Amino acid sequence: MPGLHRTPARFGRLGGWVEGLPEVRLYAALALTSWVSLTLLVGLGSGAPVERAIVQGFVEQEALSDLGSPNLPHQTSPWTALLGVALVVAVEMGMAWYFLRRFGARIFKDNAATRLVLTASLMILFTALARLFLELGLDPYLTPLAGLSIIGTMLLGPRLTFLMAVMASVNVGIMGGNDFLLSSALLLVSGFAVYAVVRVGSRQQLLGAGLVVAGAMAAVAFAVGLIGGASFPAALWLGALGFGNGLLSLGLALVLLPLLEDAFNVLTPMKLLEISDPGTPLMMRLLERAPGTFTHSILVGVLAENAAERIGANAMLARGGGYYHDIGKMEHPAYFIENQIARANPHANLSPALSARIIKRHVEDGLKIGRAWGLPQEILDIIAQHHGTTRIEYFYRKALEESAEVGEADFRYNTGLPRSKEAGIVMLADSVEATVKALSKPTPERVEDVVRETIKRKLDDGQLDACELTVREIHQVGDAIREALTGFLGPRIQYPDGSRDPNGARPKGGQTAKPATRTSGEPG
Repeated sequence: MPGLHRTPARFGRLGGWVEGLPEVRLYAALALTSWVSLTLLVGLGSGAPVERAIVQGFVEQEALSDLGSPNLPHQTSPWTALLGVALVVAVEMGMAWYFLRRFGARIFKDNAATRLVLTASLMILFTALARLFLELGLDPYLTPLAGLSIIGTMLLGPRLTFLMAVMASVNVGIMGGNDFLLSSALLLVSGFAVYAVVRVGSRQQLLGAGLVVAGAMAAVAFAVGLIGGASFPAALWLGALGFGNGLLSLGLALVLLPLLEDAFNVLTPMKLLEISDPGTPLMMRLLERAPGTFTHSILVGVLAENAAERIGANAMLARGGGYYHDIGKMEHPAYFIENQIARANPHANLSPALSARIIKRHVEDGLKIGRAWGLPQEILDIIAQHHGTTRIEYFYRKALEESAEVGEADFRYNTGLPRSKEAGIVMLADSVEATVKALSKPTPERVEDVVRETIKRKLDDGQLDACELTVREIHQVGDAIREALTGFLGPRIQYPDGSRDPNGARPKGGQTAKPATRTSGEPG
């Protein structure tokens, strides 16, 4: 179907291009580029970075001259200042290197190269922005450094972003003439911004958090003005500049976040909320091409979300993974039973091995479609891992009936075991939902049996061995899925023809309906 495997935009392919570069060369080039760029941005410009040191030197020189001491140099060489800045930046990068060695595995679970490039890009971008403000003669308290904290927290997490905020605050203070109060104010508010947005889940919440950050910057700037000896009106003006700083930081975050999300394919809560909408173009393609799979996927997403909430996992990621886990079935929808309504089963004319190969292929097709449509890596991982290495039991047993020599590996998925809690949850929700749907009379007791047997089978087969789920959490997930499925399978009263429709409308003419005959499974 045209557009099913669309080519991603050039801007959106940046992350994939970065991941394809040789790691050693990439990291070396990234370190050198960052060191040179930050050194030049901080150390060069119309305003000398050691302005206050020079003034202090003049004061000391005058005092010593009065005592008859030898004359001191009347100015510091810009190259000496640049060397000092280069050393400071080198120390900052050394701190970052040690930090990433210590915590990098927790921060960069996937796409480490892409996230490192993003980190360096943000540091250089906001340092360049601070330099631009100074060159334009704007007050340094307008430097929107809180925007770095907002964007960094949403894209990279709070730990690394706080380190970036410390480094950037020191650098801006140096650029502002070794202004300790400026560095302190920017550091306080940047740190506050990290924790103000760390749990933001929508753009409306981001807007509210940004306004709080703007208020905090106004208060800190006003306080710094008083500490620095400014008059009350001057301190109020400084507070107004701080509030403008916060608004400017928020505006930058709102503009840059969507661009950086797409360019580096980073999953943020806002992006996850958007792609978890069943009305996205890709989900509409799934509905058009494979309506049975669409219905199955929506239900799996709801079950996975409910289970993730039960154990404190990322419920929105579990829901999104459930929605997209079977998008590969769009390629050959007729080969999957949920799409065979009023259709002949094409597997009737195929060998079990060929049928299994077609069934397995939907995972690879899903990854191709997901990459083409720019789905985040976390969703792609769930697509790849939602079957683990499970055996396609129906066709495996059919093959055993036809031949004694059957290669079991030909009937197992091979795209990897679930590694995240959310991937494990989607695996269980997918298996339970499909099994329950096959029951002729799905009573609560039978649903409970299905959940229990599914969990036992997955554990015995080692499908959850690489998953972050504990045994206790696995059983909690099963309970949540069972409770939700039992609610979905609740009975409906069967109304006689012409009496009352399901919406409660009475028959015309005021006729009284005869009592309906109770159907099996209906409450007494």
